[in-house]
Amino acid sequence: MIRRQMLLSASRSADDFSGVFEFDGETAYFYLWRHRPQQVVSAIHVVSGKLPFVESEARIVWNTDEKKVGLVIRDQLWAVFDVSTGRADGGNYQEGARPPLLEFG
Repeated sequence: MIRRQMLLSASRSADDFSGVFEFDGETAYFYLWRHRPQQVVSAIHVVSGKLPFVESEARIVWNTDEKKVGLVIRDQLWAVFDVSTGRADGGNYQEGARPPLLEFG
């Protein structure tokens, strides 16, 4: 059985942090990545097993003031990192389910 992999990322304009989505064929996580020093600051579990969406249905977005980065799946916000507070919310994607209510403003 071939398991596809996926890697998406988006850096904020200061080029100091990125939101990174990674699916290794078995498990998917959304990471907050610090550029200097290079390290994962925080991680949110998204899904395990078969990935129930394709790459074109997922994207990473920064809010207007670039203090929060979110993972959007099928046009719904599923996970958020707040860079200024270090807070991580959401995750645990389930096909057909409603995403948690997350603040992104």
